[in-house]
Amino acid sequence: MKQNRAQILRDITTAILKGDAEKTLTAVEAGLGLQMSVTEILEEAIIPATNQIAERFQGSEFNIPEVLFAAHAIKAGLYTLKPLINNTSHNKTYNRKVIIGTVEGDIHDIGKNLVALFLTCTGFEVIDLGVDVTASQFIKATKEHKPDLLALSALLTTTMGEMAVVIEELQKHNLRHTVKVLIGGGPVTEEFATLIGADAYAKDAREAVIVAKSLVKRKSK
Repeated sequence: MKQNRAQILRDITTAILKGDAEKTLTAVEAGLGLQMSVTEILEEAIIPATNQIAERFQGSEFNIPEVLFAAHAIKAGLYTLKPLINNTSHNKTYNRKVIIGTVEGDIHDIGKNLVALFLTCTGFEVIDLGVDVTASQFIKATKEHKPDLLALSALLTTTMGEMAVVIEELQKHNLRHTVKVLIGGGPVTEEFATLIGADAYAKDAREAVIVAKSLVKRKSK
């Protein structure tokens, strides 16, 4: 049984790296059939494969075929796991609201999707605005949903500046004090977060959960 589980994890990783969505889906379903947990599949296969893809194509343009195929494969795996996460008994225990999105001009969503999934699994209510989200769309969503946290993602150095634009717009609309801002993505750094006035930076999905919990705890005080 252990060997089968290990093989399935390898199959998921290989399928993602090859950009094969169908094989990714099949391998994830096989893992679930062996009673593998969502956490095991994520942390032992999907996340490591995602990190490899991100490192391999860091700074690449979004229309590179390998990136798009890999993204489809990762989405297939996450799509299979999401209903299980939504049905877990602990899903609503954290009771905090997060708006997440990739900023304007950037259509990368692999990292964003993982962060959204981890936050959902932890119990946050996640409102995913998708990719290429304008500052005005973030403002509109903030007014409508009144989130505790705004999570901004960018994977291109050319779009990082849009994070600053969003923060500036929050200030203009007198909303900055109502929400904590967390940023992340390949080229983003903690120094950049400080520079633009964000509340925090997270390097990956696991860290995003830890930081998000800390931010909303501070917000409630």
